[in-house]
Amino acid sequence: MKHTSRCGVQLLVIALFFIIMSATGLSAQEAQHSSPTLSGILQTKVLRVGVNPLFKPFSFVKDGQQAGVDIDIATLLAKKLGVEVKIIVPKSFSELIPMLENNQIDMIMAGMSVTFDRARVIDFSDPYFYTGLSILLNKVSTVRLGVSAAPDYTTLIKELSSNGKMNQLKVAVTRGKAPERAIPKFFPGAIVQSYSSNEDAAKATLQGEADIMVHDEIFLKVWLKENSKTAQYRVVVLDPPFKADYYGIAIRKGNQDLLNLLNVFVLELQSNGQVEQFIGKYLPISSKVVTRSYNLNEDYYGGD
Repeated sequence: MKHTSRCGVQLLVIALFFIIMSATGLSAQEAQHSSPTLSGILQTKVLRVGVNPLFKPFSFVKDGQQAGVDIDIATLLAKKLGVEVKIIVPKSFSELIPMLENNQIDMIMAGMSVTFDRARVIDFSDPYFYTGLSILLNKVSTVRLGVSAAPDYTTLIKELSSNGKMNQLKVAVTRGKAPERAIPKFFPGAIVQSYSSNEDAAKATLQGEADIMVHDEIFLKVWLKENSKTAQYRVVVLDPPFKADYYGIAIRKGNQDLLNLLNVFVLELQSNGQVEQFIGKYLPISSKVVTRSYNLNEDYYGGD
């Protein structure tokens, strides 16, 4: 039955793919009216993809070159389109959307969370990766707040609310990223400290400049694993994540044919388990670092 179900999904993917190919013809001439971006890609034979400067395992420098899950996904998409891929790395994550709007890149694959505010100015594909926002907690600096032993978000908030010290909590975030905008809702009254990179925010938390860092579960667990000797028992990642998060491929508005094509591409990725395979190239699949990140769902988090 499992094999039959898998075959059914694959047949559906193939059918949808050919339906969209028929609609767009994957012809630059026909795509020009319904998808200027797709038309440009097919005419130039180059797919320009903006990626995150540093977000392991999705995008990072390895052996002097940009590597990671998003680079692998972009390369696969370019192959399916019959074009070359050009990976473009900005100086900061916050530059990506302006670059997309200014036609400096064709799409964004950067571990970018799908949010309402972003969707007002750009379009997202269906999510290709499901994760969640988690907490990196400094067990030393939070002693003064009475929450150094908090095992999860719910306990942390309950203790801070009961002892009246929420307004003393210092939260490190990465400037311009989705977690920064989530703080007022999930940590009302807390002191927000923004840093230019994920690594700077994590380091500030380790050093006690901030009490906690809020970011994607996979980044926090990978960072903690790679810095285990320095971090020792000073910082921990609280489980489970307190808010569901989703990564989507971003494109300019007014490109419905390309968006349809990307959604079929994402469906194919999911049916083949290719995102997990790509992650396995950079992180051991058996590692507890990424446990749950592959199978997060709304029921687990209760939705948001």
